Amino acid sequence: MRLSLLVLCAAALALGGCGTHVRSAQEVRLERDATWLVLPLVNRTSTPQAGLRAQAITEAVLARHGAARVESFVDDNGDGLLFEAASPESRQAMRDWVAAQQGRYVVSGVVHEWRYKTGVDGEPAVGVMLEIRDPSGRLLYTGTAARAGWARQSLSETGQRVIDKLIAPVMD
Repeated sequence: MRLSLLVLCAAALALGGCGTHVRSAQEVRLERDATWLVLPLVNRTSTPQAGLRAQAITEAVLARHGAARVESFVDDNGDGLLFEAASPESRQAMRDWVAAQQGRYVVSGVVHEWRYKTGVDGEPAVGVMLEIRDPSGRLLYTGTAARAGWARQSLSETGQRVIDKLIAPVMD
C-alpha cells in the first residue's frame, strides 16, 4: 500500500514538472476579426534568432485561435538577426511599421529562455513574456509563461505550448 502511494506521488510530481506555468496581468477578450500585428520578440537568450522563432510560432498560434488577419513585421535589411528587436534602429523600424499598418492589436514580447537543457536527456526549456497593445501603445494584456518539456520533445513544440497558453485566454 505504501509503495503504491509513493509511486502515485512520484508520478504526480513528474507530470507536474512539465506543466506550463502562466502568469497574466488581467483577464481580457480580444476580437478575432481584427488585424493582429506581430513583432519579433526581443531575444534575451544565448540562442540565435529565438525571438524570430517565437514570432513565427505566435503568428501560427493566433491563426489557430481564429485571428482573421495576422501581419508580421519583417526586417528587410538584415540588421539585428542575432539580437532581433533589441537595437534602437530595430525598435524605430517596428514603430514606423506599426504606424503604417491598419492593425488593431500589436503583439510583442521577450524570450527569456529558449534552449535544450544540458544533461543526459536534454529537455527543452522555454520562457516567454508576451504583450498585446493597441497601436497607440496602451497595454491591453501581458503574460509570462515557462515550460520544461520531456526529453523527446522538440524545442519548437515546447515553445508552441508556452505561446498557446499565453494567447488562448485572450481569444477563447
